Amino acid sequence: MEMTLERRDVNGIEGFVHGAQKVVKAVSKILPFPISLSDTNGCIIGSTDPSRIGKQHEPSREVLTKNALLSFDEEKIKGMPNVHPGIAAPLKLNQQTVGVLGIIGPPEEVKPYAMLIKQYVEMTWHETFHRQLEELESKTLETFMQYILLNETTSQVKLEEYCRMFGISLNAERFCIVIHIGDSLISNIQQTIPIDQLKMRLLECTKKAYQCGDDTICSFLNTEKIILLKKIDSEMTYWEALEAFTFQSEKLLEMFDVYHVTDASIAAGSLAQTLSNVNESYQEAEALRQFGQRWNPARKIYTYHNWDMVKELLRFQLPASFHEKVQFRLKHLFNDERFPELAKSFIAYCENNMTISHAANDLFIHRNTLIYRLQKINTLTSLNTGSFDDCVVLYLILKNAIPE
Repeated sequence: MEMTLERRDVNGIEGFVHGAQKVVKAVSKILPFPISLSDTNGCIIGSTDPSRIGKQHEPSREVLTKNALLSFDEEKIKGMPNVHPGIAAPLKLNQQTVGVLGIIGPPEEVKPYAMLIKQYVEMTWHETFHRQLEELESKTLETFMQYILLNETTSQVKLEEYCRMFGISLNAERFCIVIHIGDSLISNIQQTIPIDQLKMRLLECTKKAYQCGDDTICSFLNTEKIILLKKIDSEMTYWEALEAFTFQSEKLLEMFDVYHVTDASIAAGSLAQTLSNVNESYQEAEALRQFGQRWNPARKIYTYHNWDMVKELLRFQLPASFHEKVQFRLKHLFNDERFPELAKSFIAYCENNMTISHAANDLFIHRNTLIYRLQKINTLTSLNTGSFDDCVVLYLILKNAIPE
């Protein structure tokens, strides 16, 4: 099923409404006066006294009309419901009036602090709003990442729309880096740093480690995976990126340790021509990471640029039907009562560069014993264990047939 994309536009006024009570709580901790916040319709949306929230506030409408700081003493507020004496001032963001601040208390006592409190509230709300906007953009980017990586087909129109939104190129070549952090986010819930901030810091570490430019896409795919889609200018740049990949990944793991993310594994995929097919790079990187975790979990960093990994993967690239046919041809070897011993000896022989003395030392047997076993394999298989070509075929089959 195709995932759908949705982006909610948030302007200053909407952000003010969403963050009002948070701002009131934060500001009230350091102010000696109760305060309230009203929206552009004169409705109280945040207050030191929560029972006032949702009620109309007549002085706020007057402040909005005059766009000025006004005083309201006992005499002036007679007959006005839900109104206390104090000072009311318009609140602005980016030159836009987004609401009204009410400071409750005798006007002559409150007024000397009015502008300072107004500026502090605007600053606090400004920070709250931008934090909410960052969180929204982060969630939107996560949704976009899920859309392009987890769907087999994508809409060109949607891709173009989101590329415009995030200011990234649709047709640039990229490769995918998958960073699996396990349950680190869940296990860090009890830490002092909030989860959203932890996620932002981990993303910053990732972009720093891989020296990312502005056109890089970096986001969480889910709570367990960070995805980096790194832009590449040429095949040579991709080669250089893979050359640096292991070193950069090691540096990233060191940075993650600071945040108690200690069980990460990382893999790089192939080069994709556009965002339309970058999911292939993701699938390749994730398959490589999963294989690497089974093969050598202590390594943690996996790439086709590593020959040890390529050699280990090679034997799994042959179709199962091919293995079945060849194993049938080798049935006399597989049926021999000493097959495990023969197979182990042959594999050790191959992995010691077909040098009998070295292989015998590894196996803790006399070299003549190894020679006897190799000759028996020759008899059972009609292969020549002195031939490199014959050894390659038998080695690949036996490595797949014998449990690690």
